[in-house]
Formats: sequence, C-alpha cells, structure tokens
Amino acid sequence: MHKNPFDLLHDHTIGQGPHLAVLDLCGKAAGVPVHALIGSKIRDHCPLSWWDLDMPPADWAAEARESVRRGYTSFKMKARPWFDIFAQVEAVAQVVPADYKFDLDFNGFLLDAARAEVTLSALDEYPHIDMYESPFYLYKDLDGARLLRQQTRNSLIEHFDQDCLRADCCDGFVLGGHPLEIMRQGTLAAASNKPFWIQHVGTGITTAYVAHLYAVLSHAQLPGITAHELWEHDLLMARLDVQNGYLAIPDAPGLGVEIDEKALATYQVDEDQPTPKTRYRRQKRILEVSWPGAGRKRRRWAFTDETRCQAFFYAGNLPGFERGVKLRVVEDDGSDAFSRRHMALFERGL
Repeated sequence: MHKNPFDLLHDHTIGQGPHLAVLDLCGKAAGVPVHALIGSKIRDHCPLSWWDLDMPPADWAAEARESVRRGYTSFKMKARPWFDIFAQVEAVAQVVPADYKFDLDFNGFLLDAARAEVTLSALDEYPHIDMYESPFYLYKDLDGARLLRQQTRNSLIEHFDQDCLRADCCDGFVLGGHPLEIMRQGTLAAASNKPFWIQHVGTGITTAYVAHLYAVLSHAQLPGITAHELWEHDLLMARLDVQNGYLAIPDAPGLGVEIDEKALATYQVDEDQPTPKTRYRRQKRILEVSWPGAGRKRRRWAFTDETRCQAFFYAGNLPGFERGVKLRVVEDDGSDAFSRRHMALFERGL
C-alpha cells in the first residue's frame, strides 16, 4: 500500500533506516533541510566525539592519534575494570593536544557512590578528563549521586532519566531513541538548563541526521556519539569533514548528504547469514584478568566469555579499577589442553 511520506514523518514504528529515508525524501520534496522539518535552526555546527570500546593503553593511544588527524577534539572511552584506566588515560594524554577532552563511560562498573568517589577523585587529577558517564547507575541511588557530584570536579553524565533530572544529581545527559522522544527529552533538559549529547550509532547517514537534531535543540551542547568512524565506509559519496571537533550542519534539502549507491550494494548483508559479531562470539576463547600480587606473582581469574566476566565485576565479586590490572585474551588453538581448560572454567560458571 502506498502512503504519502509526509504521513510517516513522525512515525518511528517503521524503523530507523526507513525513517531516515522518509526524512530525506520529505526534505527534498519540500526543498528544505531536515532540520527545517523538525524545528528552528539555532546553530550551524554540531560537536562530535570519537568513540571506541575498551582497549589496552597502546591501542587507545593509536585511536586517539587517528582521531586528531581526522579533526576530533574529544574521545568517549569505555572504562572497564579489567583494564588499568589510569594507564589508559596516561597513554592517550601523551598523543593528544592540551585541550583534547576525555569522556569516561563506566556503564555502572564503579557500582556505588563510595567506590566511585575513590576512583573518580584520583582521575580528577588528569586535566584531559572532562566527563564521567554512568559511574554507577545514578537513578538507582539519587542521594549517592548528589553526594558524588559534590565530591568530584568533573561533570557527571547519565542517560536521560526524569528522576535524575528532578533530583538534580548530575550535570548533563545522554539522549537517544526516536526523534519525538529526543525532542521531548531535550525540551525537559533545557528547562532545567542541563546540557546533553545525542547518541545514535550508525554510518555517515545517521551522523548527518544527528547533526540536524543538534541544529534545533538548544542544549545539545556536548559532543555527539554516532561511532560512524568505526566502519570501513560511511556510505557517503563525500566524507564528513570534522574540523576542530565540529561538523558543519548540512543545509541542502533532505539530509544534505549524497548516498554512495555502489557502497550500499557492496556492503549489503544477507540476513540469513550470521553477522561478524555472532561468528566472533561463537569462537572459543579464555579471558585472563590479572592484578599485581606479591613479588612477581599476579592474582588471576579466567573466564570463557565476556558476559560471564562482566557479571562477576557487576556483582562486586572482583576488585574494580585497580592499578596494574590487565586483560589477556587466549584464543582457541585447537589443542586438547585448551579444550580441557575451557571446559573446566565453563563448568564452574566462569
């Protein structure tokens, strides 16, 4: 059944990909950029941040070098208790300019306000660090969050939550979801004078869309996260040009970017085939986490899967964010010794 695309303009139930296509089509049909369809433009440039998963210090430093080369001035880092966050921060600080900023995203791994205060107070001493995202899940302990906010110098950020907003227990928010929800959250945050960033992971197409949202939301002042630099190709004919940490908001009709149709054909995915992520997780490996011990010995724990490793840290069963902690990944070499060790760990729930 054929529908007028303007009837679908605010219908998020059709899925993000089709919705971006509808926005682009409607903007081009009306001869206006997408931001003119959703609000009044108040800025010409959108701040963007580099993004990466947890990595050893040297790998994060290599990522940071590349981010600087591509025009970025901030880096969202996944802080995890099986890596030495102090060594990571120190390594990246060596390869970036003095005004480059770090956002440390803990995803709740600091567990509570007391443990968060110990770690964040130490991290406050590093001048590149600007924000702490979800040190623990602030909405679960509003009083603890308010206390932590008083004890740390850098900004506390949480995914948008109205209880956090009412309790005034953080300095800003992460916004996501469909456009109407982002506009609602953005309006509420602005009413309380809380800055935020918009987080939508995707290709260059998604990044252009996020820039249009930034154009009309007054408190979209923190660097956005789209993670589009992860991909081999951003699906655009011309690369998005980030300069001094900012992307110019497109003013051409629609999304304002030209899609690379050949790239779309090249990177089409067979839905019946497992994704690279699925194939990777099917492979057996052992994750060895170790800490400095007495003499030259190290304390060690081993796991068969990252989800099992995460569960132990989230439960508070292992020490978090200690200096000198390391992760070693042992891939399946096909040997009987590996199989026996992997099975023994698996049967213990590790």
